[in-house]
Amino acid sequence: MIKKIRIIFLAVLFVISGNAIAQNIETISPGVLTVAVTSGAPTNEYDSQLWIRRYVERFAEEYNFTISWIVVPFNESWLLAGSDEVDLVATNVASFADRISAGGTFSSPFLFERRALRIRPEDQDIYSHINDFIGKRVGVVSGMAAERDVLRRAPDGVLIRTTNTFAELYAEFDAGELDAIAEAEYYSLDGEVIPSYGDDVVLIDHHDLYPGQREESVFVVRDDSTNLIEVLNEFIARTRFPL
Repeated sequence: MIKKIRIIFLAVLFVISGNAIAQNIETISPGVLTVAVTSGAPTNEYDSQLWIRRYVERFAEEYNFTISWIVVPFNESWLLAGSDEVDLVATNVASFADRISAGGTFSSPFLFERRALRIRPEDQDIYSHINDFIGKRVGVVSGMAAERDVLRRAPDGVLIRTTNTFAELYAEFDAGELDAIAEAEYYSLDGEVIPSYGDDVVLIDHHDLYPGQREESVFVVRDDSTNLIEVLNEFIARTRFPL
């Protein structure tokens, strides 16, 4: 009985403490966390934007924030925090040095990725590597790590198709207009694969974008949202991704 009372007391103390901390975070609109995402209402359990949205919702719930979702293209979304358009960029940004910008700070990483190509199961005896796609069409999303990876690795003759969103990319793949999609395999920080595809695709050609370096995903936090980066990093440290 005493143990139960103690647990309840600690839970109440955490909520009170969380609310007090949230009151000290100066967001663009008081009590509101403005968050950039790349899709409005994801429902596919394999969609990384759904995992990220749930994670941000848990964070906002703990600190008593209302969320204002802002749907944006992925490319250069990491600049939005520094330009005071959002408090938080949650578009699955990899922490590349050339994405650092004034006014925004990378959070601690919450997942990591390895590069891969997604093909149809019936094609797995045909393709195993990017070099097998000469004369074939490989799709990427503009600005993503997959684009820089394919541009760097693809031999002459690979036809690269660039779209603005994954929705466009998969629509073309489903219509038979693409032979492969360049998209990552996703991993929790402790190395467990996060399921991101069903029986309709097979992943091939796994590799690191930069050999020997882990490609880590972060949030980008607006510097003028006082205390937000500290509280978010504390949340990441104790909350495994994905939920």
